[in-house]
Amino acid sequence: MSVRRPPLRSLSALGVLWGGMALASPPAPLTPRTPTGFSTVEQRHVYAPPDEGSFEIPMVTGGAAATEVLLEEPEMCRPDAKATARITYSKSRNEVVLEADFDGLPYRMSFTRPVDVSTPYNQFPVSIQHGKWQFWFVGRMLNFDTTFYYDATTLRLLGSEHDLPGGPPPNSIPVAIATMHMTSTPLFEGTPEGKGRARFVFRYDQMLDEQGKGGVYFSYTPYSLCKPDEYGPYYTDGGLPVSLAMNFDQVLQSIWDGFGMVVATSLEPDPKPSYLLSRDNPMIGWSGAYPNSRPKGYESNPFNGTLSRKTTCATRIHPAYTAAYYNRCATP
Repeated sequence: MSVRRPPLRSLSALGVLWGGMALASPPAPLTPRTPTGFSTVEQRHVYAPPDEGSFEIPMVTGGAAATEVLLEEPEMCRPDAKATARITYSKSRNEVVLEADFDGLPYRMSFTRPVDVSTPYNQFPVSIQHGKWQFWFVGRMLNFDTTFYYDATTLRLLGSEHDLPGGPPPNSIPVAIATMHMTSTPLFEGTPEGKGRARFVFRYDQMLDEQGKGGVYFSYTPYSLCKPDEYGPYYTDGGLPVSLAMNFDQVLQSIWDGFGMVVATSLEPDPKPSYLLSRDNPMIGWSGAYPNSRPKGYESNPFNGTLSRKTTCATRIHPAYTAAYYNRCATP
């Protein structure tokens, strides 16, 4: 993920020592080069060429985020278990193909959460019985903002700009929050032996989800500005309009700018209830990022992103983000 550098501090007007010489004025500040994804050493786009190309994404388990169920069933924990996704894209054919092979894909598994994690903004299923899988193509990774509105009196979250068709509510505060854009495939499943193969085709210029809609925006956002450092998940509901569907040029730009992209599988009810259409059930199986992939045998901390060797392999639930340190609305 790209990190913005702080501005360079001005040097003293009295001059500085540089290589034993006193300079009357400081050197000009450096301007970071805008990311392009193009290697001046190799004279090519190393990770993904424009318009036409392909790349593979090794998929691993353990890629769930805060509050999500991390699915690691026995067949996924075998030493020889593996999964790989391949993306092939062609602007001239207006086609993006997602193919995947699995050895260790649970068949019609069931899972029940101990508590309901639904929020005032999104409903989630508590229990999945004999579920199937769904692919999520996360093509834009926190490299754009969505405007969220908060009640100016209570400071409670009212909703995203895309869930407020009447426009900004009166007496509200707009806040821009970094966002991910995902689109999805139809449900699929493997064999009872844990083998699986899937193939899905999107349009290059308009990557619609399985409902024929523009996918979903996802953010971690504070539900109250009283506690601005306490985050929870927020999905746009019902599917974005087709006019907001991402195209693969945006996916390539996310890769070139250093944000990358992700493919992930989620365990879903079949059929999906209407409240869950165009967004995922946060029970996550195999997943992989590109170009920064996580080595097999390692897991990432969902709170700070650090890597460590895996010591266990078992289905579990990640805790929520830590509670707020500040409460701006607390009585002194």
